[in-house]
Amino acid sequence: MAKPDHGTDKDKEAGSAGPGFVSGIGSSDDPFGMAEWLKDMPKVPLHPLMQHPAAAMAAATAIGIGMTSHVAGFMLGAMQGLAETAQKAAAAETEKQVPVEMPVRKPEQEAKLAAKVERPKRQKAAARMVETKADDLKKISGIGPKLEQVLNGMGVRRYADVALWTDKDVQRFDEQLGFSGRIARDGWVEQAKVLMKG
Repeated sequence: MAKPDHGTDKDKEAGSAGPGFVSGIGSSDDPFGMAEWLKDMPKVPLHPLMQHPAAAMAAATAIGIGMTSHVAGFMLGAMQGLAETAQKAAAAETEKQVPVEMPVRKPEQEAKLAAKVERPKRQKAAARMVETKADDLKKISGIGPKLEQVLNGMGVRRYADVALWTDKDVQRFDEQLGFSGRIARDGWVEQAKVLMKG
């Protein structure tokens, strides 16, 4: 590689920085003074995309669109997966919910309770109409207004409903309401039987 000429005394006197420079401004053919260095560089062929700038732009656009569609597909797939998971969780939660079963009344039990309660003959017609209405369950010790609403929602509307509960029914309602034995401790069944008599 040839060493660049650092100029002659004549160039230094004129204020030049080297050959081909006049007053610090390069020539129009070599504005940066690189011609001497580039002479010895090997000839490297240009990449095909660099030979055709329109082809380079088309390739860059295609790559950009491809990457964008890939990212969009990933995001949409993730959202679809989340939606499916939420639907499955909701369906599983719905299956977990146990329907509330009301105690089955046996005709013998109803007959025994009805026999204990003697009504005057003139009140029988009125009594039939009153039976369809809900009793005031708040008269049972341990049942407040909110609990009465909950019990009514569970289908327990009359004193007879509570009076007919078996031990299993008491246990089931106790578990459903989360009372830990409160129904038996407060004696709801006995209280309901007394309230039925009037």
